[in-house]
Amino acid sequence: MALNFLDLDEKTRLHMASEINYDKQPDNFYRSNYLSEHGKTLWEFLLEESVQHDDVWLENEIKARGMLAQFYTKRKPKSTELMQAKVPVTGAQTLAEGEFNRLYARGLCSAVLSEGGEFVEAYRARESTNPRQESEAIIGRRFSAQAVLDDLRSSQGVDSALGISRPNSGISIKRVK
Repeated sequence: MALNFLDLDEKTRLHMASEINYDKQPDNFYRSNYLSEHGKTLWEFLLEESVQHDDVWLENEIKARGMLAQFYTKRKPKSTELMQAKVPVTGAQTLAEGEFNRLYARGLCSAVLSEGGEFVEAYRARESTNPRQESEAIIGRRFSAQAVLDDLRSSQGVDSALGISRPNSGISIKRVK
């Protein structure tokens, strides 16, 4: 089920495309361990295409183009030792939701700043039967659009410092009305 992006309009999409361009020069794209080598080479282009769609489209394309690996490397619990684990059946959805939401949030912050705005507000973009306490705690909070943009640009593949766009949280941001 697609995340409910409240401000996914043409202006936001234009700024999302600009954020893709921002990442091109230094090749600053997050390439998840869930992606196969083939998937990692296609990722930048697929993410660029996704700007005109949504997270469900991105998830379906990851699957249709055979971009997921069968196994990925991760750290053993409470250890520095690495191990191989099977990519979860929800891998495409988790990756698509998380990365499209991150791109949307960056585009929205950039759009808000270009309009002379200063703040964005966290909201629940997907219902959750067991919401995390830390997710619930940020719903309704306002954040500096510049701080969110800077945070998301510098924290690829990890939770952002502000807690926005955390994978599987269902939390996103919207314009402050």
